[in-house]
Amino acid sequence: MIVKITKRKSAFTLAEGGRRPLLNLCQHKSAFTLAEVLITLSVIGIVAALTIPSMIENHNNKAWKTAKDLWDKKLVEATRQMNIDGVMTGVANSTEDYMNYFKKYVKVIKTCENDKLENCYAPKIVQTASEDVEVSILKRSGNLGHQDWNTNTMGFVIADGTTVVMAYNPNCSSVDPFSKEGQNGQLACMSMLIDVNGKKGPNRVGDDVELKNATISECDLKLNNICMAGSDIYPVQMVNTCVGSGNEEYGSEHSYCATNYWAGASMACKELGMYLPSMSELEEIANYIYAVDGRVDYPASDLSLDSSRLSELNLSASGGCYFSNSYDSSYGYMDSFVFGANSAGPASTDVNCSCRARCVK
Repeated sequence: MIVKITKRKSAFTLAEGGRRPLLNLCQHKSAFTLAEVLITLSVIGIVAALTIPSMIENHNNKAWKTAKDLWDKKLVEATRQMNIDGVMTGVANSTEDYMNYFKKYVKVIKTCENDKLENCYAPKIVQTASEDVEVSILKRSGNLGHQDWNTNTMGFVIADGTTVVMAYNPNCSSVDPFSKEGQNGQLACMSMLIDVNGKKGPNRVGDDVELKNATISECDLKLNNICMAGSDIYPVQMVNTCVGSGNEEYGSEHSYCATNYWAGASMACKELGMYLPSMSELEEIANYIYAVDGRVDYPASDLSLDSSRLSELNLSASGGCYFSNSYDSSYGYMDSFVFGANSAGPASTDVNCSCRARCVK
């Protein structure tokens, strides 16, 4: 007998209970939900907002410090060599003259006179959190804290982009270039406002701006709250204020035109970004230089000028007439103030009478 053996084919199906199920080829995968992704991105953004500005600030501070150190080295080497060559002191009577020597030792690519400083320097300097200083007004050594130097400032740019406003002291004495003072850049001879970042921001003192032997002031001289120019305008030039002259704004408040000294004084002060003082400001100056408390009693024969205070404000030793910024009600006359050896007081002065002018801000 022949027995036929056949192979039975079998397969696993999901429907066959009790048998081994087929392998699930689509394994379950886990993933973030959209909400989780948004929360994560928000956290990353917050952390970045808190840390990146600090990182940038630290980077900028390091870059500015490196640039300041580099400038210091250049300045020390240049001024030391100038002193060795005998051109640091005793050869210049002004900042302009000194610059002719200085730029032979430092690679200066641009210079600017004191009436065009903004061509070399940023228009404004942030001196404090709430105070901006216009660079254009830093025209004299007094604006950098050295009124007694009696020189103009100059601006210049060096090859690496550093910008500088400098005043020179023509009365500085020679210093051994190998002494501590000599290696400090001869700062007895110079006052500097340095921006190692050029015209780029933040133009802030303590960051990219450094003061060397300098304090920024909008005033050449300061008396209480009065901000004054350091010297008189004298002699005053006459200016035509008639219609068509282009100078009508400097004319009187009356309906006539004239060529007069008061208009010249007003124009000169405006060109400095200043104006003629009020009568009350002139009276306050009088109170100070006559060393009296309260209002000066005009006239007073017992008044005497305090010579030291007179010199401090750089006023004329002979006193004299000073223009104010106002007219009186009389036709053709304006208010002025007269300082004398034994008397002082307001006066009415014809506009064609030449007084001195001291501008205030």
